[in-house]
Amino acid sequence: MPTDDRPALTAKGRRSRDAILRAAAGRFEADGFERTTIRAIATDAGIDPAMVVRYFASKERLFVEATTPTIDIPHAEAVEARDLGAALARHAIELWGSENPGRALRILLRASAHDPQAAARVRSIFESQVRPFLPPGGQDAALRAGMVSSLIIGFAFSRYVVQLPPLVDADDDAVEHRLALALQAVLDAP
Repeated sequence: MPTDDRPALTAKGRRSRDAILRAAAGRFEADGFERTTIRAIATDAGIDPAMVVRYFASKERLFVEATTPTIDIPHAEAVEARDLGAALARHAIELWGSENPGRALRILLRASAHDPQAAARVRSIFESQVRPFLPPGGQDAALRAGMVSSLIIGFAFSRYVVQLPPLVDADDDAVEHRLALALQAVLDAP
């Protein structure tokens, strides 16, 4: 769907736009926002740099589009209360390790450490996409959602950004089990 004053895309235009987004995600993940250039993205996508500007207007807007994931966590009411930690842990491991949207989340997480706008986007994603899916825990629902988010973000940062060997080397099932226990403890706390 076109935004602002950009023209509607043809099939070829959609392919070019998708190629730019893939190339941008790869560059942002490998080089970070600051070191990534429109020229490098265009080279990776096999197109002229002017096309990147035509489709996205700026590196900042391209970054936003390349790092806007939908995380689709399981709804609390669809899972037994005693199994919610396990469901969230399983989903987190699959999500963060995926090509898409995991890649977008990893890029955004790296950038959030030094970019206030990226940090605000991380907060917004978790506020809009995590909190509504958790059970309403009374007056401390916001605190529980924050704790769940911090456990998931901390796990993702440690495994995918810092690449702590015990987490990187561990089998997904073992990590899922431990993360599930921690998440369930937060969800069950009085």
